[in-house]
Amino acid sequence: MAIDLLNPVSRVQRFAVVGSCILAIAAITLAGRYSGRTEPLGGFYLIPLAVAAAFVSRWSIFLLAIATAIGSEYFSPYAWGPESLRRLAVAIAAFTGGGLFAGELARNRRITMALLRKTQEEARVRLDAVTEMRALLESSPVGLITIDPVGRIGMANKAACRLLGFVSDSPEGDPIERYIPVLARLLKSPQVANLMQTKIEATVRRPTGETFLSQAWVSSYNDASGSRLAVVLSDATELIRDREESGLKQLLTNSRIVAGAVSHELRNLAAAASVLYLNLKKQPKPDHSNKDFQALGTVVESILKLSSTELADAREEVLEGVDVGELLQELRAIISPSLEEAGISADWEIADPLPPIRVDRSGLLQVFLNLTKNSRSALENTLHGRIRVAAYYLDASVVIRFTDNGPGISSAERLFQPFQPGASSTGLGLFVSRAIIRTFGGELHHLQPAGECSFIIELPAMAAGD
Repeated sequence: MAIDLLNPVSRVQRFAVVGSCILAIAAITLAGRYSGRTEPLGGFYLIPLAVAAAFVSRWSIFLLAIATAIGSEYFSPYAWGPESLRRLAVAIAAFTGGGLFAGELARNRRITMALLRKTQEEARVRLDAVTEMRALLESSPVGLITIDPVGRIGMANKAACRLLGFVSDSPEGDPIERYIPVLARLLKSPQVANLMQTKIEATVRRPTGETFLSQAWVSSYNDASGSRLAVVLSDATELIRDREESGLKQLLTNSRIVAGAVSHELRNLAAAASVLYLNLKKQPKPDHSNKDFQALGTVVESILKLSSTELADAREEVLEGVDVGELLQELRAIISPSLEEAGISADWEIADPLPPIRVDRSGLLQVFLNLTKNSRSALENTLHGRIRVAAYYLDASVVIRFTDNGPGISSAERLFQPFQPGASSTGLGLFVSRAIIRTFGGELHHLQPAGECSFIIELPAMAAGD
C-alpha cells in the first residue's frame, strides 16, 4: 500500500502506519533486551516514532514517546534502580523531541505543498481567464484599447491595430495623443473619474498621415497607479458622412421652400405687372400721371426689391469659435473614400496654426461639403482629376480655397443665382452656400484661371481677446 506523506491519508491508512510503527518499536525493544548492554539500540526508536509522527496529532506523539521510553526501560537489560529514572527522563525528552520535530516537519511540508498546489491552481485559473479574455478581445470586431495614467496605450486588440493603421506591428506603448488627441486631453481632465460609457466622436490619425472619423465609448477605472481609460473604438466615417450629407440635403430642402415662397411672390407681382402693362398698352399714348402707370412703377419697384433680398439666416444664435484645421481634417475623413472611388486625387495644404473663426460649425461644414461635391461632379469625366484644398491666414482673415482641374463653369456671371439651368438639382447649392458664409461675416468668391476652377471662402479671424 503506497502512502504519500505530502497528502492527507485515510483513517485506515493511518491505523496501518501507526500499527506498523508500534510493532517496529516492540521489535526494537525485544532486540535490545536480548542484545544486552554491548549493543545499545535506543537510537533506532526514533525511526518508527518519526514515521508515526507524520500521521498522528501532537498529543498522540507525546503519549507514544512516553510509552516507548517506559517500554524500552522496562525491557532493557539494565536492572531497575536510581539510574533508571535518569535514563527514563532522557529517553522521554529525546523521543518526544524527535517525534514532535519529525511531526512538525511533515506537517509544515504538507501545508507548504497544499499552499503551492493552491497557488498553482489559482495561477492556472488566472492564466485561463486571461487567455479566454484575450481570445475574446482579439476576436472582437470593434477596436478595444486601454490607456494608462501617463497617456500610453496599454493594450490594443487586432481590430484596434487595424483601425490605427497597423498590420503586423502594434501601437501598445505609444502615446495615445499620437493617434487620438482628444483622448489624451480627456485623460488630463478633472472629470475623467466620472466617465462611464461616454460616447465621443474623434478624428483618428494613422502613422501614414491618413485620418478617419471614429465613435468611441470611453469609461474610466482606477488601479494603484491612477486613472485609466477603457475605449471601444469604431470607424464611423461613413455614418458621419451620411449624416452630414443628409444634413446638407435637409438644408437645401429648406432653402428650396424659402426660394419657392419668394418665387410665388414674384409670380404674383409679375402677374399684376402684366395686367397693368396690358392696360397701358391699350392706350394710344402712355400718360405718366395715369394711376395704372404709377401702380406699374410701384409693382416693378417691389419686384426689384424682393429679388435683391439675400437669403439670410433668420435664426438668432451665438456662433462658436471653430478651428478650421480640425474642421478640414474632418472634411478630409468624410470625402476621401468617395474621391478614391471616383479616381480623384486630393491635395491638402492646411497652415498650422490657424486662428479660430466665429461660425456655426455644422453650417460651415455643409458649405465645404457642397463645394467638394460640386468639384467631384465636375471631375467625373476628367482624366487625372485633382482637387486641392488650401487654408491659410491673410490680412486678419482665414482663407479656404477649393480648386479642381475640371472643365470650369460656362456661365460664371450667373453662378450664385438660384435655379440655375443645367444644375443637377434646383441650382440652390451655391446660392445658399454664399448666404451662409455671409451670415458669418465672410464672402464666397469664384475664380476661373486657365485649366482650373476655384472657390475662395474668406472669413474674419477671431481676435486674441474674443
